[in-house]
Amino acid sequence: MIEVHSTVPALEAAFRRYNIRNAAAIQVDGTVFLSGMAALDLDTGEMVEGDMTVQARHTIGLCQTVLGEIGLTLDHVVKVNCFLADVGDFAAWNDVYLEMFEAPYPCRTTVGAQLVVGRLEVEMVAASEPRR
Repeated sequence: MIEVHSTVPALEAAFRRYNIRNAAAIQVDGTVFLSGMAALDLDTGEMVEGDMTVQARHTIGLCQTVLGEIGLTLDHVVKVNCFLADVGDFAAWNDVYLEMFEAPYPCRTTVGAQLVVGRLEVEMVAASEPRR
């Protein structure tokens, strides 16, 4: 079974504003793949101002929103990919990751990347069954 979540209600305005033409999430059997998210304020359509800690919390919160709208939580996340505009922000990213996820932690990859917007972009893969 493949189910495409072209958008979820919380993201519809932002997708329209920026002419985003990719799915917010795609479910293939028991696995859900989330598109990359940045620290976008859904009310204003602007990037959230702040340091890595602020942007990381907000971005993971957006991922939580998408997961929640398809019936999942961060406990279902099995893989996190994070792209940092400045690898010097790794310690702050790591602190937020450890704050927002609980053991056993998801698999994770963090790399430096030239980003279109923001200080980070986060992708997640979730399973229909929680990891904890």
